[in-house]
Amino acid sequence: FVCLEHHVHFSGGSGFGKDNNIMIQPQRHGHIDAHLGFLQLYHRYHVEFSVPWNTCIHPDEKTVAPAVIAGSHNANCHIVDFAQEKDGLRLKVELLAYKEKILKENVEVMCCPSGTPLKIVLNARVLAKDKGTPLLRNGIRSIAVEGTNEDEMSE
Repeated sequence: FVCLEHHVHFSGGSGFGKDNNIMIQPQRHGHIDAHLGFLQLYHRYHVEFSVPWNTCIHPDEKTVAPAVIAGSHNANCHIVDFAQEKDGLRLKVELLAYKEKILKENVEVMCCPSGTPLKIVLNARVLAKDKGTPLLRNGIRSIAVEGTNEDEMSE
């Protein structure tokens, strides 16, 4: 009878909580990818994160708001709030994980009505109901569960 010991080693950069942030990756001009990690199927989330943001360069536009929501309204993914920060724009997005596996949804913001839209692509891996509960990244909060028969009446 031989007993083998098994050890799990984590590299220094993978401590829980420390690197559990939403990953923001600027792509080509006017395009940013936001990697949300794992979400759970039929859960609705509030996702909060910051993106690099420049102040408006259109002097003729008299906008008080730091940004304008662009694009068509999407019931599965839309911006519910935003605020100017020191060197960025803080966004709050409502997102429904409505399908399994890879989920990609877009939101767009502009500095003003005559500005060029900044397209933000939210990327997530969605786990089915029986595949466990994911550890949500910082800035992501489950706000509702939809699409299941037993939960429809309680909302």
